Amino acid sequence: MLAIKKRNAMRLLYQLTALFLIMLLLVSCGGGAPSDKDKPGGEKKPEVTAQQGEQQDANPEQQQEKVSNVSGSPSTPGQSFGAYVEAKGELISILTDALATNPGTELDSMSFLGIAMVDIALVPASSFGLGQDAAASALGFLGAKDVEYSESGNQYSIKYRNAEGKQYELLGEYDKAADALKCISKMDGKETLIYEYRRTSFGYVGQIYTIGEDDSAHVYQLAIRGNDGAVGFSKVSAAPPALTGKETMDFPKQCKEWYAIEGNKVTGITSDGREISFVYTPSEDSE
Repeated sequence: MLAIKKRNAMRLLYQLTALFLIMLLLVSCGGGAPSDKDKPGGEKKPEVTAQQGEQQDANPEQQQEKVSNVSGSPSTPGQSFGAYVEAKGELISILTDALATNPGTELDSMSFLGIAMVDIALVPASSFGLGQDAAASALGFLGAKDVEYSESGNQYSIKYRNAEGKQYELLGEYDKAADALKCISKMDGKETLIYEYRRTSFGYVGQIYTIGEDDSAHVYQLAIRGNDGAVGFSKVSAAPPALTGKETMDFPKQCKEWYAIEGNKVTGITSDGREISFVYTPSEDSE
């Protein structure tokens, strides 16, 4: 009974976090819109048509994949961030349910609590590319004041004050060609978070570096391929190297603690060094 309550509480947290971010993204989109040239159906549409014409003799599956990748590419960094958060949330939800429903690993599912909460600090990123009004609308929903949005090329900045008067700033740099975003969060001028992800040939890789109020630092690393993937956790003394996009699906397994799922097989090393391996059967309330 206790395991079921913990599992449901964790799932509720992830669902609320995802719903919260989706609501803010909708609020942001209502406050501003990207220019026509950045929209999938805007000026770039003829380019897609031209590519389709050039590839008439190509393998149909490869052609369809390439067209899908072009037409489905995010038009703003905020949309890219939303897509990544959705993929990340799905993987974490599956791994959490797997651990929470397997005898002997129920408490290990709590390791994911920190990584789930980090996305809240990245809420301003949902407004990247949408302008001042969108950022003010989204952060106003959180009670933020003195919101200042700026962008230059592929670099973005959003400053604001919370209800306690603390000054926050989120800096972002987006590589549209690679669909890669790197953010640095600051509180009263001090770095507290480095958050990045990149598209890869198999899906996404992600990395989060956090610095606590006591100056303790942790890193979370992710590799995502649909519902398969891996998540790793480590306590560190310095920020890890930036992502390159060449990371593999086993990238997070360099962490002290990690969990992975492929199909229905779950493997991992727990925080106390136990090796685990079991077959996951989704719980009824996870479907």
